[in-house]
Amino acid sequence: MLDIKSFTRTPVEKLKKMKIGDRMELLTYKRDRKVLIVKMGEEIYDVFEDGFETVNFISIENAHLAKLLKQLQRIEFPRSNKYFLEISSAPKS
Repeated sequence: MLDIKSFTRTPVEKLKKMKIGDRMELLTYKRDRKVLIVKMGEEIYDVFEDGFETVNFISIENAHLAKLLKQLQRIEFPRSNKYFLEISSAPKS
């Protein structure tokens, strides 16, 4: 569990170190709403919002990712003080 104050900073830092195809899930405390980020390229991400709204953001550049996460935090995590961050590796073929 992480503090909500690090909602934009921590995921962006961890995404830089991840491999292409890896996934990151940001979940509420009750785990009923989430934001899924998939690293598609060196600086390109697909972001999937699943909670109050269900929206897909395709090919988001690194420069716009922090701003998008801040918007999603206001929508999906409005009263949260903590959140879960889970990282999973790309499926091996």
